[in-house]
Amino acid sequence: MNRKITIEETNQLFKFCRDHYVYHYDLQVELVDHLASSIEEQWESNPELSFEKALYNTFKRFGVTGFSKIKEQKQKELARRYNILLWKYLLEFYRWPKMLMTLAGTMILFTLLKMVNSIVWVIVPYFIIITIVASLYYYLVSRKQLKNIAKLGKKFMILEYLKQVQFVVILLSQTPVNMLNISRFLDLHTIHQNWALLLISFLIISLNIVFYGYFFYIPFKVKEHFREQFPEFAL
Repeated sequence: MNRKITIEETNQLFKFCRDHYVYHYDLQVELVDHLASSIEEQWESNPELSFEKALYNTFKRFGVTGFSKIKEQKQKELARRYNILLWKYLLEFYRWPKMLMTLAGTMILFTLLKMVNSIVWVIVPYFIIITIVASLYYYLVSRKQLKNIAKLGKKFMILEYLKQVQFVVILLSQTPVNMLNISRFLDLHTIHQNWALLLISFLIISLNIVFYGYFFYIPFKVKEHFREQFPEFAL
């Protein structure tokens, strides 16, 4: 009968990962699974090989960088996965049938901009609303999530990405200010041309779609995937 990794040896593998600067539990799980499989493969041909020697042989394959390269690859894969999800979500609003919502929102805003004397009367309230929403999101949602994450007692790479998304939300909330500053330097005659108002309306509606994607869609997907992978730590 082939030797199998014991619970005690599995715990040693987790400790080995922590000792080599892998502090995220989700990455530890992947590495422990890889290390255990490699060790058991060595035992198939050499059952007398010690656990420590088999582990050394396996770790040697990672080279001088150890687990750092694996960690970097995992972070890139995580970012790429959710960036693809976000782009797919955003593109839905420029395809049938959700494209109707985008066009309807653009035309409503375009009509509103044509009715006012200056787009400032629209941009400023818009900035105020976005600021309020971003503040409420941070104090009512984001801080609560961070507290729940802290209670887990472990670090997760997927939840670290959630923190990065929340930081992007804060940066995005400053966009209306930049739009207002840009508008001050634009020619007022040009900005009240129909094509300019239509473009501004489209950009603002598009910005709202991006906001929603970062505020709600991506955090929802991150937590959904987290619960699937680690139901015992479900937020």
